[in-house]
Order: sequence, then structure tokens, then C-alpha cells
Amino acid sequence: MGLFGLSVLYHKGWRRTGIINVILTYICTLALLICLIISISQPGASLLKSNIIFQGSCTTSTNLSLFLHLLLNGISTAILASSNFFMQILSAPSRHEIDSAHQWLRALDIGIPSIKNLSHMSRLKTASWIVFLISSLPIHLFFNSAVFETTYLDSRWTMTLATEAFTKGAAFFPPGASLSPAGEFNSPNCYGNYSRNEKGCYGGDIPISQYWDVSSDIVQDISSMAKEAHSWVVLDAVKCQREYVSCNSRKAFDDLVVIVDSGPSSSSGWARSEVFNFDPSSNLSTFWDAHIPPNNINSLWFSAQCNITREISASGKEDTCTHTCLGALGVDAYTFQYDKRLALQDPWNLKFFQEARNKPVSPFSQDFKYNDTFDVLSVHHCYAKPASPTCKVGVSNTLLLIVILSILVKAVQGTIIVWKLPSESLVTPGDAIQSFISDPDPYTRGLSTLDILDSQRLEFGLRRHWPQATNCGLTTIMKARRWARNIRRLRAVIPYSAWVTTYSVLFAGVILLSACLAGSAIATRNDYTTSLDHTNGVLTVNLWAQPLSYIATLLLANLPQLILSFCYFAYNSLITRLRVEVEWNNLSSSYQPLRVSYPVGQQISTYRLQLPYRYGVPLIIISIVLHWFLSNAVFLFVFEGGYWTGASGTNDDKINDSFSVSHGSLIAIGYSPFFFLVLFVASFVFIIIPPIILGFQKLQGDMVVGGWNSLVISAACHRPDIADSEFLTPQARELDEQLAHRTSRIEPNTSSDHDLLVTMLSETNVDSKLDLAKRKIRWGAMALPGNLAEAISPEDGTAILHLGFGGEEHDVKEPLDGGFYL
Repeated sequence: MGLFGLSVLYHKGWRRTGIINVILTYICTLALLICLIISISQPGASLLKSNIIFQGSCTTSTNLSLFLHLLLNGISTAILASSNFFMQILSAPSRHEIDSAHQWLRALDIGIPSIKNLSHMSRLKTASWIVFLISSLPIHLFFNSAVFETTYLDSRWTMTLATEAFTKGAAFFPPGASLSPAGEFNSPNCYGNYSRNEKGCYGGDIPISQYWDVSSDIVQDISSMAKEAHSWVVLDAVKCQREYVSCNSRKAFDDLVVIVDSGPSSSSGWARSEVFNFDPSSNLSTFWDAHIPPNNINSLWFSAQCNITREISASGKEDTCTHTCLGALGVDAYTFQYDKRLALQDPWNLKFFQEARNKPVSPFSQDFKYNDTFDVLSVHHCYAKPASPTCKVGVSNTLLLIVILSILVKAVQGTIIVWKLPSESLVTPGDAIQSFISDPDPYTRGLSTLDILDSQRLEFGLRRHWPQATNCGLTTIMKARRWARNIRRLRAVIPYSAWVTTYSVLFAGVILLSACLAGSAIATRNDYTTSLDHTNGVLTVNLWAQPLSYIATLLLANLPQLILSFCYFAYNSLITRLRVEVEWNNLSSSYQPLRVSYPVGQQISTYRLQLPYRYGVPLIIISIVLHWFLSNAVFLFVFEGGYWTGASGTNDDKINDSFSVSHGSLIAIGYSPFFFLVLFVASFVFIIIPPIILGFQKLQGDMVVGGWNSLVISAACHRPDIADSEFLTPQARELDEQLAHRTSRIEPNTSSDHDLLVTMLSETNVDSKLDLAKRKIRWGAMALPGNLAEAISPEDGTAILHLGFGGEEHDVKEPLDGGFYL
């Protein structure tokens, strides 16, 4: 039978689901491979170099990145869900493996994800399980970073001090009425040792000759600002200081024109002759008259090209900002701590010259006679140019290739499993019940009251090997036990160890998340307003005083995804355990069909595994959403524009080339307090609280607990005393024999045999007369089986009944409080 032919549709049970998973995995692999081929075929791209798929508005790039990461998280969750499906199939024991474990009084888990079962599995199962586990690591660690976003945080801008007339076409003469070119003019120590200098500075060095060259950059900038500034955003003096007298990057606003009051003689500007009076014996008048006439009104005071950078500290708490134009804005600072807020003035009286602020000596030589009336410039408002940075979204072809190979490994391994793995694995509790009813386990004979607590005592107590024999028992003496009726809630029937283990993992994750939330909030000063653009902060981690390499940065950025998956595995296991116990308990309240992998007779098919779709589908959606939140809370990020500097992160030009970003860009770990907060709330709402709420559910039936435990299931499946064949009509007996003969030589998942079975059942109308495991059954009290009745001879005449599964003809009753059962 061809595995991927039309006959695939005829498979039943987990094998059909497995084949569908394999086909979808191959389709996903092919789709990603096509994307990779398209990506590397673009100009300038290669397998080792990233491809920029979008370049433009940062808002658009952010939305595109969010969408692509949501898509990536959906794909990765689907792939990992398929992988978890196969891992649970591989950890599901066969009857032979269960019997081997029961010889040593060890119980195996059935119907729930289990790691402890692996020590009892075959080599094929164990090796395949490990392959699925290892192939999941690249998906966790690399898939989210296969698509990356860059943001442009500009560090360069032009600042101009001028009157309002400057923006309305008034005449101006560079470098301005202050006669001060940008740079170290009047501040000889400004750049001498700037890392420890506390004096103010006046922009980057610009030779005076460039101010008189109409084609120079600085003159072009000044002319452009004079024409356009009136259309820019108006900021009042306080808002202007908050934006520009700070460590803010030029993300929201770019160039700046500070509007100040002019001299008393004109509201349009300053005449050189009223600001400076040159010594007649000097040649200064001859030098300046050609460029700045002495009596013409100059609407420009000063202009400079500025730069602001933020240097990342090793601790991440002592970032240093460097602002090259603070002196021109009247502040005695050049470098300062990022968390230090510079004092704001209201009103803003700007003392332009450093010497005017500190009054140590005259700022000029004797040849320059400066009118100190102009020591203070009163700032009215500012014109700020809205920034329009260019952001990018790229695809790392190398990482995408690694992910594709990992998914391909899963697809191939899944193919091997659906092709080679026998159908005998007991995937659901219904499979195990059917097996133990058909072939009772001798090791649990006479232990019908055994529950999960008894199983744990047996499993962790002293062990004794019993030989394989049909008449051996778990103990040498059988003794009936008194039944104590107990209306239980679901939380009480799940072992304490299961709750502790699960919530230890979950709370460890929550504590780590809380630390990240607190740290990010402190580092960004509780800034939750700009989180969607992924520029809130950069995680700075140095190991042994060395900056992280690109690979280390990549792994550290995606390690939380792996931690989240581990927490989700523990959470999913607990939810599955709770639902298994509910379904198990319902078997004691009414006659119900078994939910098995390969349904026969009145049996019904299982869910995708064990969880109902009303639980399974929301859990998958929760996983996608949480992984998406996390991918937006901490992520690999690329910063262009030169704002971020320092040792932490990766700013190697070779790495920048491979990412197709500009030289000097910083590749680091970005974080967002907003998404950390959202993830924190979502973790409690969707992960921490639901199992607790489900735990308050009251169980309807009065039954032994532990429906996932193989010892408990085995002990409950010893058949009643009366042989089923005695209740069958001749026609039904003949049908039962035919079914037994056919199922002994055909695979139960063959469609033609299944259809024939349904037809035969409907024609004979003897559904209730089939083999016990194939009919509706109920757990409860019945007469003792003959072999147990002979072994028990109560001397005091106390009635002893049997607890187990029976059909409607066995008149199954609820166990009585205080009754004795065996």
C-alpha cells in the first residue's frame, strides 16, 4: 500500500493523523525552500548574505515585521505541535513494554506526554524521540531571527540659532552674528580629552572657509533651513529642551532652528558692529567685512552640525551619552550619564558662550571687544524638522536554511515512524483498557481497588521479581479492601508531585519573566508608549569583559523561546492529565464506548491524541500568541544610524555586510517592556490560572483515580465472571467468531474491513452482544470472577464484590460506602 497514494485516506487512528502531519510538514518545507530560493536569487543576496525584502517607512516595516513574526510563530508552533504528536506516539508503550514494566511494579504513563516512559521503550522509539527533540532546537533558536527588522536611529543633525525673521526670508551671513564657526572655537579644551571633559561644545569642527563656500554642506544646510523651517513642527521652549537637551536620538525630529530674541536695534537680527567692536589697529575689519558687513542685519546667530551617541556600558546601567552641541544650547556638558536628566529652564535664557556662563575670563582677545549685552539669548520657541528614517525588514538566508533542514529532518523521521512503527502502541487510555480487558494482566489480579496512590507506593517501594505465569499474583495473599466514598474535585485526584513539578517549572518561568519586565522597565524609565517599534532598549551582556559574538547574541536572543516551550510542555502535560482523568471518571457514571485509536464495534475514534478539540485548538492558539508576544519582547535587532555605540553587541563590518546593513550598525538584543508586560499578564491568564480553575471541577463518578497510570488501568480491567459468549445468540456468536478471525489477520485501520464491520453490525442489530471491549462499558461493582471467588473465602460471611469494567448485562452498580471489594 503506497504511503502517499490515495490509500492514505483509508488509514485510521494515529497513523492517519501522522501521515497528514508528514504531508503538511513536507509542504511547509517546500514552501520555505521556495522562499529561500527566491531570496538568494535577488541582486546582492547569497546563501551567506541576508536579503532586504523591504526598505522604507518605519511604521510599515514594523507592521510587516510583526505580521511576519506572527506567521513564523504560527508555522513553528504547527511544526512543533506535529513533532510533539510524534514524540507522544513514540513515548506511548506497547503491551509488551507495559508487561515488562509491571514485572518490576513500575507503572507507565498512557495518554499523556511522558519522558519517564522512554527508559522502557524500544531503541527505535527512543532514538526517534531524541531526533525529534534535537531537530526542534534550531526552530526554537533560529526561526524567529530568520526574519529581522532594522531601525534607523539617526545621530546627526544640524542646529541653528536665529531670529524669527530667518525663517521668513531675512538676510543671513554665515557663520552668524556670533562670528563663531562650529567646533572648538572659544573652547580649546572641548575635544582635547572629551571623554572626561565637563565643558560645553559647539558641534563638529567646520573650517571658517566652508561658511563662505556656497556649495559647502553647512551653507547648503543653513539655506535649506531658512527656506523650510517655517513649515516644521513648532515646539515650545520646554518641549524643545526635553527633546534636544537630552540623550534622545533623532528619531522623532531631525534638524532644529532655535528662535531667539535679537538685539535692541532690530527685531530681525544683529548688526556685527553692535555685537563686536574690532580694534582699529588690527586687520579684523578687513577680514570680516568681505563676508559679514558691519552694519547689515544678520538674522543668523550660529549654526553647527551636531552628533549625539549613546555608549552602552558593560553593566547596562551606566550608559553614557555624548552630545556635541550642548554648549551651543547653553549647557556645560559634553558627556553625561543616560539616566541623568539635564536641568530644563523655563523660561529658557540661553547663555551661548561658555565663558559668559562661567565668567572666568573674557571669551575674546583684546582685538575683539564683545558687547556682553548679548550674553543671554531669550528662547521663544523652536522649529523641529520631523524625521523620516528609513527602516528595513530582511531575511537571513543562512538561518532560514538551517530551519528548513531541521524541518526536513522531522518530515523524514515522521515518514519512518508512520511506515515502520507497529500499530500496537497503546496511545490512549481506551487502547489500554481494550488491551487489558482482552488479555488481563496477571500482575494486578485481585487489586481492583488500586489507585494512583497505591501505584506510587508500589513503584517506589521495595521490588520483587515475579516469574511470568498465568496464575501468579502481585501478592501472595489477597485481601478485600473497604471502599470509602469520597466526592472528589479534580485537583485532589492529580498527584501532589504532578502539581508541584508543573508549577515549579511555570513559576520559575514567571520569576524570570518578572525579572525581565522589571529590568526593562527600569532601563527604559517605564517607557511603554513606543514599544511597538522595537526601539525601547538594548540588552547589554558581556562575558569575561568581552562583548558577545554574533552567534552568542543570536542564541541569547532566542533562548527564551526554548524556555517558553519547556514551560508549555509542562503546562500541556498537566492539562492533558486533567482531561484524561475526567474521561476516565465518566466511565463510572454511565455506560460509554471506549475512545480508541482503531475503533471497532461501538467504539469511537480518538481525538488528535487525547485532548478534545475544544481544548487542543485553544492550546495551540495560546502557544502561538505567547511565542509571538515573546518574540516581540526580546529579539535580535539591528540599529542603523550610529546612535548606539560601545562594546556590547556586534558591530563588526563583516557581520554588517552579511546582514546587508550599513557599516557601523549595531546588531544586538532588543527588548520591549510593553510586550514583557503583555506576556506577563497573558501568562497568568492563560497558563497559571486555567489549571487551578479546572482543578475545582467536581468529578461525577465514584471511581479509583489515575486513568493515565498503566497499573491502575490494568487493575480495573479484569473481566466479570460470566463469559460473554454465554449471552450471545447463535447469530451473534457466529458474527463474533468472524470478527475475531478477521481482526487476527488484518490491520484494524483498513477501510474496507471497517466498512464491512459496520455493515454486519447494522444488519444483525446485535451491538450489545459483541465482545466486552467493543461495546459500551461501565466501571463499578459486580460479582467476583470465578478465579477470585475461589481464592477468597470470607469466614464472617461478609459479601465481597469485584470492581471493574462490565457491560449492561453485568448490572454494574456504584460501589457502596463501607463495602468490601476485591
